[in-house]
Amino acid sequence: MNFRVLAIVCLTGSTIASPVSAESWLIEVSAGNHDRQGTPLTCELPDSLKVDPTRTKVLLTPVDGAGLPPVEGQIMPGERDTLRWRLERPLKRGESRRYALRIEADASSGPMTCTESADHLEIRKGTRLVLRYLKTPGPEAAANEPYYSRTGYIHPLLTPLGQSVTGDYPADHPHQHGLFFAWTNTEFEGRKLNFWDQKGQTGRISYRSTGDLKSGGVVGQFTVSQRHEDITTPDSPKAVLDETWTVTAWMNQGDEKGTILDIVSRQVCASSSPLQILQYHYGGMAIRGPAEWFNPDKDATPPSGFLTSEGLTRIDGNHSRPRWVDMHGPSGKGDEAGVAILSHPDNFRAPQWVRLHPTKPYFVFTPMVEEGFAIEPGPDHAHVSRYRYFVHDGAPDPEQIEKLWNDYSDPPSLKLIPSQP
Repeated sequence: MNFRVLAIVCLTGSTIASPVSAESWLIEVSAGNHDRQGTPLTCELPDSLKVDPTRTKVLLTPVDGAGLPPVEGQIMPGERDTLRWRLERPLKRGESRRYALRIEADASSGPMTCTESADHLEIRKGTRLVLRYLKTPGPEAAANEPYYSRTGYIHPLLTPLGQSVTGDYPADHPHQHGLFFAWTNTEFEGRKLNFWDQKGQTGRISYRSTGDLKSGGVVGQFTVSQRHEDITTPDSPKAVLDETWTVTAWMNQGDEKGTILDIVSRQVCASSSPLQILQYHYGGMAIRGPAEWFNPDKDATPPSGFLTSEGLTRIDGNHSRPRWVDMHGPSGKGDEAGVAILSHPDNFRAPQWVRLHPTKPYFVFTPMVEEGFAIEPGPDHAHVSRYRYFVHDGAPDPEQIEKLWNDYSDPPSLKLIPSQP
C-alpha cells in the first residue's frame, strides 16, 4: 500500500504541540461477510506516523453522522506500528464505515494497565485484575512436592465480576497450572521427555524474561519468554525449546459480560536438535478450571461443563475438532461463569482436536491426536499457535461466541485512505 505522508503540524522534541490534521487520513472499516458489533480492530500505520504513545491520544471520529462522539484508539509501537480500537456500534454485513484519524497531545494513562513485579505480571482494567502471569511459583507451590513447582503460566484469569476461571495445583492433578502450554509425549536426542506430567521429572517449563509491556485506552499487553528444558540429567539441564507469549487483553465495552484475551505462542528449537512431538491423546495449549468446578466423586454429575462449536459436550465432544470450546461452571459472583477458547484457523492442523476430560474441569487443544510431528531447528520452523479467549460471567452464549469466532477467523478489512487527493 502506498501511504501518503501524514502532516504533523509541529514537533518539539518528542511532544506533539499541535494535533495531526484530522483531514490527513481516513480509516475505512468494511464488515465483509458478517454483522459486526464490538469487534477488536488492528490497522497498520504508515512509517510517517511515529509518535510517542505514552504522550498522545488517538481519536477516530466517525464520518457517517454529525455529532457522533470519537472513539479512542491506541498506538502499538513495533516493527510496524499498529492502531487498535473496538467497533463502537453495529456494522451490518456488506457495509463500511469511515473514521477521521486525529492525534492529540495527552500524557494521561488509559484504563488498561500492564505492570510487572518481582513475582508476576498483571493486566488490570482500572483497579480490577484481569489476569496474572507467574514469574515465580505461586503460593500453592509450597504445599506440594517440589517437582510440581512451575512458572510461566496465567493464574488467575478473571471474569469482569471477579470469578476466576482457572485453578492451580489441584489435588487430583497438581501438575495442571491455570492457563498453560505443555507437550506430553515427546522425544529429544533419543530421550523421552514429558513437559506436562512433572512427577516424572524429565521436562521443565520456566519463565525466563520479560519483553515489552504496553498500557493504554484499549489494550494491556505483555511479551514474555519461557524455556522448555530436558532435565533427565538434573545437574546439567539442556534447553529444548524457547517460547514467547504475547498476551493482549482488550477493554470490555459498557455492560459487556466478558473480556477478550489474545495469546500468541511462538516455539523455536533452542539447539540444533529437533523436538519430536509423538502421537498422544492430550498435550498443547490447555486450561484448568477452579476447584469448585470439580467433584472428586466419580459417580456424581460434574459441576462444570463443556460446549463446543458443534454443540457437543464432555460426553460426546472428546477428540472432536471444534472451532471453539466453552468451559463453564458455578460462580460465586452469580449463577455461572466460564471461558470460551477459540483456536485460530491458521493454527497447525486446524481445526485442532480437543481433549475434553470426562469429569475434571480441564481441556487442551491437541494437534497430535492422530499423528505426531516435529519442531525442527531454525527460525523458519517456528511452531506458532494463536488462541482467543472470552472470559465471561453467565452461561455460555453460542450466538455471541460465534460472532467472536467470525471476528477472529474472518475479520473486517481495514484500509487507510488519504482524505485529500
